[in-house]
Amino acid sequence: MAWISQFVRYLGVFGDPQSHPETISDPPPFALRQTLEALLRTGWMKTFEYDADDAWVDYVRVDLRRGRSKLRLEWDQDSGGTVEGPRAILDGLRVLDPWTQMRHAH
Repeated sequence: MAWISQFVRYLGVFGDPQSHPETISDPPPFALRQTLEALLRTGWMKTFEYDADDAWVDYVRVDLRRGRSKLRLEWDQDSGGTVEGPRAILDGLRVLDPWTQMRHAH
């Protein structure tokens, strides 16, 4: 019976609003690289990195994880960049402040 309550608690995470990803849009590649370096210094681990010949030139994608939190950094020439993850984590990404503040000022 204990496994049932654990399973129900596990499924409850899917209804948690913090587990639904949100997005910061349009950071340039240099901002994504700075963000990635800062996250790795603070204990985030890469779970995936696009590493073909055009990586960081035409396309970038890096998936990160720390505990139960996940982030995806992605950029391509056509659609621009995104950082996707839980709002609480995105709000804490101070490395993106200059970029997000500049976008909101215009």
